[in-house]
Amino acid sequence: MAGHTDSRWLGAPLELLPTPALVLDRAKVRSNAERMRERCRALGVRLRPHLKTHKTLAGAEVATGGSRRGLVVSTLAEAQLLAGGGFDDLLYAVPLPGGRLAEISELAQRLEAFQVLLDCPQSLVLLRQHPLPPPKRWLVWLKLDCGNGRAGVRPSDPAALSLARAIAEEAPEEVTLVGVYAHCGDTYACRDVPSIQAIARATTAAVLDFVT
Repeated sequence: MAGHTDSRWLGAPLELLPTPALVLDRAKVRSNAERMRERCRALGVRLRPHLKTHKTLAGAEVATGGSRRGLVVSTLAEAQLLAGGGFDDLLYAVPLPGGRLAEISELAQRLEAFQVLLDCPQSLVLLRQHPLPPPKRWLVWLKLDCGNGRAGVRPSDPAALSLARAIAEEAPEEVTLVGVYAHCGDTYACRDVPSIQAIARATTAAVLDFVT
C-alpha cells in the first residue's frame, strides 16, 4: 500500500526477482491509460479510474494523466493513501458504513471533494445527523443495483427515485446529490467479450432509463 517502487529491481532480469512480484511495462501502462482517457474524451464522458487493482500512487498518477483528481477507492485505507499523496476528488465506492463515519467525515473536510455512496434512507438520516462544517456539504452518489445483487437499490424500485429525491431536496445546504453509480460486478462470471458487452449495455440502459 505504500505506493513506492524498490529501485534495486528496475531493469533486473525476471528470473532474479523475488516473488510474488508485479512486473509492468511502464510505456504500455501509460499508453493504455492514455487510450482509455482519449476514448472517454471522444465519447464526451469523464473517466474515473479505480485504485483497487494496483493500490499505488504511481499507478494513480498514470491513470489520471497527472491531474491527481477523479479516482474511485473501495477502502478508506486507499482513500487515506491517495489523500496523503496529494490526490483529490475521490469517490468511496462502498455504501456508507456508519461505523466509519468519523474517518469519512475527516476525509470530507480535508479534501476538496470526498464523495460517498448511499443506498438506503437510513444512511441519509445518518449524514444529516452529522453535517459537515459549513460551507462543506456531503457529496453523495445514489448506488444502483443493475443486476449485480451485491449492493444498491434496483432502479426499477420506486424507492430508488424516492431516495434520489430525498438526497437532492431534503437538505441541500447539508447534502448534494452528485449522481448515480452502478457497478457491473456480474461480469466477473463472464467468459467472453460479447457476454461482458451485453451486461455493460444492459447496465447503461438501466441507468439512463432511471435518470431520464
